[in-house]
Amino acid sequence: MANGGAMNRDQPITARDVDYGGLENAAGFLLRLAQLQVFAHFYKAFEQHELRLGAISALIIIRHNPGIRHGVLAEVLSIKLAHTTKMLKSLESQGLVVRHQPAHDRRSVELRLTEAGEALTRDMQEQVRRHKDLSVAGLSERERNQLKRLLRKLTGVPAYPPRHLATTQLPATQAQDNRPPRKNRARRS
Repeated sequence: MANGGAMNRDQPITARDVDYGGLENAAGFLLRLAQLQVFAHFYKAFEQHELRLGAISALIIIRHNPGIRHGVLAEVLSIKLAHTTKMLKSLESQGLVVRHQPAHDRRSVELRLTEAGEALTRDMQEQVRRHKDLSVAGLSERERNQLKRLLRKLTGVPAYPPRHLATTQLPATQAQDNRPPRKNRARRS
């Protein structure tokens, strides 16, 4: 239906028949559809936790960056500061996060997980590891790795933790998923 939908049809248009009018080549449109697909899988897999994706992401970031400041958390999650404040108040009221004022700077607030927050986040991260590729199960392992590399490039998220923060070895599977592409690699046919 490249003629703007002017085609006469006796049958109703089905999803298979839709002319996307160029949207099939629009990165933003495709990313949004992919996001919806991934979120649907995520919420089904994590519904027992009764936490939204932003809160789970915040807990994971705080777990791996104890003492992170509120503004830095908002920045890395691309969430408005006001929304982050509301989310942190909720996590604090659930006993998962505590705010701490460091002695060296009374104007700032550092974030840390409580013991309950640590246990919950550790459990959720294990679930993430087990389910991370199910939402893109239609892709081969090579395609999943390529997609992750391209998304990291687009978003500016590094493949590895900064060297000055890396204190543990990545599991072999995670290291393989996150390895940067080698240059001048001979192509297989």
